[in-house]
Amino acid sequence: MFPFEVDPTSDLPLWVQLRNRIAYLINDGTLAPGDKLPTVRGLASEISINYNTVNKAYLSLASDGYIESVRGRGAFVRNIEDEVWSEHASEVDGLIDDCIQACLDMGLSPDDVVALVSRKVSKLKRAGAAAPVDKAASRVIKLDMGAGDVPSAKTGA
Repeated sequence: MFPFEVDPTSDLPLWVQLRNRIAYLINDGTLAPGDKLPTVRGLASEISINYNTVNKAYLSLASDGYIESVRGRGAFVRNIEDEVWSEHASEVDGLIDDCIQACLDMGLSPDDVVALVSRKVSKLKRAGAAAPVDKAASRVIKLDMGAGDVPSAKTGA
């Protein structure tokens, strides 16, 4: 039995409710990479909703990279974590190198860097802030506006 119940009080369309439920089951590990999902017709029959509703949810999940449909075989859960990591591994590695080098340039020893980073990560975990951060909000961009273009703090212009 597929764990899904329609929420009649929700403003979300049924296909979005189903899509969100499947994405949740993938993210929390209930559905593991490689697991085969029920067929569109089978799931529609099992949870008593229209075939097109299930199909739309599956198409959205495939578009977002959660599942992969293999013609004649079915829909399977993709391994999102490995793909996300490999996609960002080079950038993360470069950022870590830059951070370590900056700390060493400040006169810290490699052991000091390890201790400080470990302490910081532990603090973030305790605060519950270890979740991914929005990339746009986490980037600092320095703009050279020239001396005459600097806005006044008082006037805002």
